[in-house]
Amino acid sequence: MRYIPTPDARVEQLRKQAKKLQRKQGGKHTDLLDRVAKQANYDHWHHVVECNGRGKAATEMATLKAECEAIIDAELRGQVKVIVTGPEIGAGPFVLFSTGIGDAWLLDPDEQIAMCLVWQGVRVEATVSEDPARLELGFDGHYELLGAFFHIESHSEAIGERTIAGYPIDQLRPVLEEVKPFDLKFAELFGQFDAVDLTPDVIQQLVSQGWDEARLHEATQEGLKYSPSRNSLLGSTMSSDDEDFLDSDPESA
Repeated sequence: MRYIPTPDARVEQLRKQAKKLQRKQGGKHTDLLDRVAKQANYDHWHHVVECNGRGKAATEMATLKAECEAIIDAELRGQVKVIVTGPEIGAGPFVLFSTGIGDAWLLDPDEQIAMCLVWQGVRVEATVSEDPARLELGFDGHYELLGAFFHIESHSEAIGERTIAGYPIDQLRPVLEEVKPFDLKFAELFGQFDAVDLTPDVIQQLVSQGWDEARLHEATQEGLKYSPSRNSLLGSTMSSDDEDFLDSDPESA
């Protein structure tokens, strides 16, 4: 199908022409839309709609690619940056951020899905393609903020599932909270306790907060996990003695 640049203003102009004809001559509104579309060199009214949608998708794609490039450039310069896309991208809002330590991401807060833009200092080719009527993005993982950590479950073999410390969570969290849909906030409020594996990154972060490193390694062997919301270590089953230890502050752990 031929593509004709068709902004919203042009669509509205053609709609008004069809309404004017209907007031003067009568007839079915859908037939009149087809008539004014053909007079304007379109094949039919659906052709008008498709051209309008394709133009929007192209604009959205160009805008989002520019935002991605800005974040990638910031990361390759070692800078921390957080961007929220505006209303010009109708599928959003999306959140993009660079970490300053080698990684950069594009996030969809509505679905809590993520696409890596830079990983360990190397640019990742983002999947941003144009459909005739909408923007398509190749999100390939699910993310979650757990306390001071960024947890990602990615289909990428290089990334996989991991809990990452050192990201600018203090800057990222308020931005995500602002754009997060209400139903997701509600679910998180009444959901279960979070818990992350005691990976080397998590242990390093906890040690920097005052936790005892030897005890954390012991906890790893015992199958315990760390709960950011409780700032405690959790196991699948706990006795009263466990709770006395787990709910203690980091200095006494």
